[in-house]
Parts: sequence; structure tokens; C-alpha cells
Amino acid sequence: MKKKLKLNYQGSRFWLMFWTVLFFPIALVLLVSNSRFEIDQKVYILQYDGSVFWLCFWTILLFPIAAILFFINGFSISVGEGVL
Repeated sequence: MKKKLKLNYQGSRFWLMFWTVLFFPIALVLLVSNSRFEIDQKVYILQYDGSVFWLCFWTILLFPIAAILFFINGFSISVGEGVL
């Protein structure tokens, strides 16, 4: 049985591509901060609860502080039925 994964980034695709080329960790932060994906007809929505600007800033400057911010502010995961 094959599992199918669809990923949909909810933000600006320009910035996602720009940071993917320039500095890949920022692209990962952007994906985690505002994206949705579908696995087996269930839609999962990821949203970072803090400021994405500061998270990206600290990812560039000093990654451990970004990790601390990520865990302190947390992120929301919503699960729903349906298609992207």
C-alpha cells in the first residue's frame, strides 16, 4: 500500500525559493511556521505561534536561540478531513 504526501506552503513561494537557494535552514523554518500537508485523506496544518521574523532572525544569527524560541512559543497542529 502506497502512502501519498501532499505538501502545501501557505506563505509566499518567492521567499521560500529565495531562502532555499540562499540559506536552507530559513526555508525549513518557513515550512514549519505555516504549512499544511495531507496524508491518507487527513489534512494537518502547522502554524508557529510566535513571531516568524524573530525565529528567522535567530536562525541566521545563532541557531540554538531559534530552537529555544521554537520550543518556548510552540506551534499548533490542526487535523481535519478533506482535500488540500
